[in-house]
Amino acid sequence: MAYPDDLLEQAHHLATRERTRPRQASLRRAISTAYYALFHLLIDEAVSKWKVTAQRKQLARIFEHARMKAASDRILNPRQFPFTAQDPRKVAHLRTIAANFSRVYEDRQIADYDNATQWARTDVLMRIELVEDAFRSMNVIRDETITHDYLLSLFMKDRK
Repeated sequence: MAYPDDLLEQAHHLATRERTRPRQASLRRAISTAYYALFHLLIDEAVSKWKVTAQRKQLARIFEHARMKAASDRILNPRQFPFTAQDPRKVAHLRTIAANFSRVYEDRQIADYDNATQWARTDVLMRIELVEDAFRSMNVIRDETITHDYLLSLFMKDRK
């Protein structure tokens, strides 16, 4: 799991590299890099459950950004996923991961494609903190069934 950790460290470095007047390029890349840290964390967690180790890299290639966002948004909907009879603390951690993934996904879209938006360092550091919160939540619920189900949903087509 070093790669997601390295990306998170890189995001923090980019957000803080200029002491005064940070460049928009650094701030935008920090947001994008923080997003990719969480993106790769979720993929690593999902493929680590795959029994055939030699196939994990190939399996990791099937994940799609938009599908992962949609799956994360579904988890946040209490009508679709009321999580009855589940430990509310574990559900809260899962929803933190899903909500923060959705948020930084949207922020990455803006940072990468909307040149009219100007980013402040404090806003970028807040986004990095969201990713750090998701990493901490994953550490708590990594081995839970609800987490495994969420990770599976990240690459499965939604069947309504």
